[in-house]
Amino acid sequence: MIFFTAGFASPEDVILKKMEYYKEGGSEKHLRDITGILKISGEKIDRPYIVSWAERMGVIEIWEAILRRLKI
Repeated sequence: MIFFTAGFASPEDVILKKMEYYKEGGSEKHLRDITGILKISGEKIDRPYIVSWAERMGVIEIWEAILRRLKI
């Protein structure tokens, strides 16, 4: 029997990385992906974690704009 190890990123980390990509390139695709994750995962998302890291990464304005867009 063969076993493989797989790593998975949390939705929060995917959101943070996509905000970073958006900051670098401005592709709306990343914002659409983030809003999709938020719509699907909703209340399961650890928002304080995202805020903390978004501030450190310099993408807090993007996070706040996404929340305004979703009216959250």
